[in-house]
Amino acid sequence: MNELAGSQEARTIPSTAPLLAKLPQKRTAWILWIATLVVAAVTVVFAVLSRAEPRPEWHPWWLMVIEAVTGLLFTLPGLVVSTRQPRNPAGWLLLLAGLGSAVDLLAHAYGLYAIPRGLLGGVLAAWVSNWSFVLFIFPVFFLFLLFPNGQLPSGRWRIPAWYVGGCGVLVLLIAAFLPGPLGGGEYFPSTPNPVGLPALSVALENVGVVSILINLTPFLLSAASLLFRFRGSADVMRQQLKWVAWAVMTTVLLVTVHITMLDGPAESIAMDLVPVVLSASIAIAIVRHNLFDIDRILSRSLLYAGLTGVVVGLYIGSVSLFGLVLQHSASGMAPLLATGVVAVALQPLRSLLHRVVSRLVYGLRDDPYAALAQLGRRLGATNDPKNVLPQAAATVAEVMRLPYVAIELDDATAPDAGSARVAAHGTESPVALRLMLAHQGEEIGTLLVGARAPGEVLSAADLRLLRDVARHIAQAAAGVRLSLALLRSQEHAVAVRAEERRRLARDLHDGVGPVLTGATWTLQAATAQLRTNPDATCDLLNTALVHIRQGAQDLRRISMGLRSPVDQLGLREAVLAYTDRVSLAVHTDLPQHIPRLAAAVEEATYWVLVEAVANVLRHAQAANCWVSLEVGDDALQMTVADDGQGLPARIRPGVGVGSMRERAAEIGGSCEIRPRNGGGTEVVAYLPVSVPGAEDTVLAEPSRSV
Repeated sequence: MNELAGSQEARTIPSTAPLLAKLPQKRTAWILWIATLVVAAVTVVFAVLSRAEPRPEWHPWWLMVIEAVTGLLFTLPGLVVSTRQPRNPAGWLLLLAGLGSAVDLLAHAYGLYAIPRGLLGGVLAAWVSNWSFVLFIFPVFFLFLLFPNGQLPSGRWRIPAWYVGGCGVLVLLIAAFLPGPLGGGEYFPSTPNPVGLPALSVALENVGVVSILINLTPFLLSAASLLFRFRGSADVMRQQLKWVAWAVMTTVLLVTVHITMLDGPAESIAMDLVPVVLSASIAIAIVRHNLFDIDRILSRSLLYAGLTGVVVGLYIGSVSLFGLVLQHSASGMAPLLATGVVAVALQPLRSLLHRVVSRLVYGLRDDPYAALAQLGRRLGATNDPKNVLPQAAATVAEVMRLPYVAIELDDATAPDAGSARVAAHGTESPVALRLMLAHQGEEIGTLLVGARAPGEVLSAADLRLLRDVARHIAQAAAGVRLSLALLRSQEHAVAVRAEERRRLARDLHDGVGPVLTGATWTLQAATAQLRTNPDATCDLLNTALVHIRQGAQDLRRISMGLRSPVDQLGLREAVLAYTDRVSLAVHTDLPQHIPRLAAAVEEATYWVLVEAVANVLRHAQAANCWVSLEVGDDALQMTVADDGQGLPARIRPGVGVGSMRERAAEIGGSCEIRPRNGGGTEVVAYLPVSVPGAEDTVLAEPSRSV
């Protein structure tokens, strides 16, 4: 009992150790967030106290209060990420960026309050406000570089990462020692930079070029890293990056509001919401990327954002156009006419944008004709049968934006007669749908489709297109399966011929060879004693005759082993001999005389019949079996029917059915299995009476002796 308790205690120690290791990290995250909260609270106090001080018109005191609150909201997702996944630097970068934003706001608020009153630290706060924006911007740049797994996209991105870091240091130094009034001349126009360096005046003279090199370029590099990562990402990372794409799209919408409002308070609030949306999207992407259906959110957002932009642009353009045309008559009618134009064009625009967004997010789901046409083109351009199904899987995944598509094929001719996954595209994920691939009423395989997101249910439009695609893939799969079966049959035939040659060589070497060698040596001995000892010569000749007869018997035995029942008895007699041995009432309808056919045709006919009757015995539970054979000028038709239980609702062909079809297909024929009129099943084989290259062999062979 003590040992058991000791083992349980030992098992619990490793599970608690990671929790203990995370405690200091969680404590650090909470300390950073509480520090941000304190700084934001102090900022609100000084923003209210300095509300009467002169400041830029676009940045009133109440907006500074709102910015302090939104900055605190910006850090909340960072707190969630850093406490739940402390090894991911994204949470810590969000916390640092939020703390840097709070410090920047506090420096402005305290500087505005302290400098007019001559309080201690007022100039220092104004100087800090000159460069503290770097503490917010560049952590966000590094966040883009390391999102979502905390690593750079590849080793080649080390140089851009160093460049971004170097630009951050350079921007901080330039802003800290830039000569001139602090706060850009808007917040503290009468307070010069106490540590300004005149040599940096060149940065003011070339502010555009400097900003592009050390501000815009790092941003573009960090954004490009997201695009690079998305292009080569797997399904989970792609879903995470889509959250950032949605945040960027929302940012574009908010920036549009910023431009439209023309420096009003509403646009400033809209711009303050940009970091909050970005931070929340990053946290959801890292912690719970499958919390919502991001594809649907993204598509709806794209649709309504695009529709809003087009409607606003159309309205403004219509008002301008009608105002220009009606400026001398009824210019007041321009807004009314523009509203009518927008109302008329709204529904067509929505339908058009819906198709564009749906194709962007869901592929060709809503355009089945284009999807099937692309599938047909891809399959038609594939020459190798082994590449047909992989191309089909790749096409379905691409046109429907599916993360994983696979095709399983039932291999009825294989020894184990199982299903094999012959094609797959994408990263394997939980299967959301299995569609049966059926050809001529028989199940030949399965189409497997992975969900776009965990737990996602495919829509009705997805299901309709997938069912249509499955029918086309089934036709291609049937041809591929037949081609592979023929190839395998050819390989088997080559192997059988090689083994047969090896067996013949062994039999001739071990059986006939020693006998003929003994006869040869006996004849040589008899020749040597022919004149001197006639009696011994006679004995030796008799011994040689015994060896020769034995060799002839061995050769006859080997020859008979190479001949099938059809070769020995003829097709008609071989069929009758087989049906006589069957423990079932077999009724035969055979021609009285069957002309000489090619050996391949006779062999295929006989063995298809044997396999069909064997299936009747094994599966049909029949009382009677009928075998008929008709030989025409060009084709031979053989029918094997029974009065058994008939075919099942879903046919899964086994090894026997596959073998019959293979034997028929090898010589250019076909084999069909169908319900029999009156109950039961019938197998109908259509075989050619001649095979190319076999006519001369048929004419040259001697007649059979039965």
